[in-house]
Amino acid sequence: MSSITPPTPAVELQFTPKPQLEAEKGPAAQAADRRWAEAMDAQRNNVVTPNKLEVSLDPSAGRFVQHLTDANTEETLRKYPSEGQLAYSRAVMAYMRALYDE
Repeated sequence: MSSITPPTPAVELQFTPKPQLEAEKGPAAQAADRRWAEAMDAQRNNVVTPNKLEVSLDPSAGRFVQHLTDANTEETLRKYPSEGQLAYSRAVMAYMRALYDE
């Protein structure tokens, strides 16, 4: 018969994290950072500061319409929803009115 030997105690391993090493950026990363900074500078120079946001109700479409206009030129910069979306809403509302008016 063979003898049974008792199990050996488990060895505890201690985990010590190594500090992250900071590597220098390569030439591609440096060029990308330069291009990003140039693009951000260009955008800062082209920013239009609209001072007027108007929200109104289009009764035929049954939707609110937002107009973003430039304060200096009174030019409409953005309109949401677009004219195409409003035309679709008007058509749907006209169809719904025709169904319920019968």
